[in-house]
Amino acid sequence: MTGKKWFVTFLLLSLITVSLLGGAVFVVDPFFHYRAPREQLFYLLGDQRSQNDGITKHFDYDAIITGTSMAENFRASQMDELFGVNTIKVCYSGATNKELNSNLEVAYNSGHSVKYVLRTIDYTMLATDKDEMRTDMGEFPVWLTNDNPFDDVKYLLNRDVVINYTLPCLWRFITGTPGGYTSFDEYSFTGNDNTFGALEALGGRNSFEEPTEILPATNEELELLAGNVSQNIVALAKEHPETTFLYFYPPYSLAYWGGIKEEGKTGKFMSFIKTATELMLECDNIHIYGFDMETGITGDLSNYRDAGHYSPEINAWILDTIAGEEKNEGAVSGAHRLTGENYKEYLKEFESYLEGYDYTTLLVE
Repeated sequence: MTGKKWFVTFLLLSLITVSLLGGAVFVVDPFFHYRAPREQLFYLLGDQRSQNDGITKHFDYDAIITGTSMAENFRASQMDELFGVNTIKVCYSGATNKELNSNLEVAYNSGHSVKYVLRTIDYTMLATDKDEMRTDMGEFPVWLTNDNPFDDVKYLLNRDVVINYTLPCLWRFITGTPGGYTSFDEYSFTGNDNTFGALEALGGRNSFEEPTEILPATNEELELLAGNVSQNIVALAKEHPETTFLYFYPPYSLAYWGGIKEEGKTGKFMSFIKTATELMLECDNIHIYGFDMETGITGDLSNYRDAGHYSPEINAWILDTIAGEEKNEGAVSGAHRLTGENYKEYLKEFESYLEGYDYTTLLVE
């Protein structure tokens, strides 16, 4: 074979191989970029940043569980049973409010009618820029979330997509695995992967010191927070009064709050919570829940895998509690729902508790 023929043959074989691989990704579509799951195939759900956009666009649902890792251990089946809905769970571990809101916008832009959104409102993500994205977690797959067909090559010819998602999906089909996909109880569920206890919650801490200075919230921080909450938490609720937005502040452990007090930031965080709550209370269809005064939970470090993340049992309890108060029509002053009438007293009690608590009782000898 001459050099020219060899080159042409190699080029043709390469083009055929690339076309077959790209075609396989297109047909299987493991990230649901083009369509809903094919009934004949079984899809593994495991890549939040790559698969959530397609799930939100193309799956059938009328309720959404979303948020950071604080929402990962919810079970969609529990929400289905409690609220009589069909739920997807699309969490983004470590996400900013911008990232979470952008995905929720996809639900409405793709024509879904959403009855409920259950979403975490993380204290740590409040006083950040309204357009902040997590660039430290790798490049965000904008080729999956935008409408530009020309950059789909990054999806169709992606080595990870081909090897870890497309070919295994085809193999399961060939070997007779029934069609379907990872349940939304199992998707993003991390409860079985962690150890819970005081040692984990304390993270090696062996003391809690008194603060050397008090750091109040600055005007700049409060302005950032207001812009962030208004754009990424409140605006969508104002646009969609037909949806009930069930927002909740995750109950971080008292070990977490002991660290905040040591840094002199307790008052700062209370200012953050107060401002965010007031902005959310502008919308009647935003129902805000706070669980920090459940000190039997937050003070029991066996519930935590680190200072902030709680066990799946706490997720289940949160969902049960919210559902119970939602079903009690007119109970706007329930034990955990924050309203215009009770939020100031709640924050006053919360701050007083944090300032007076003896955090050394949490330490393990």
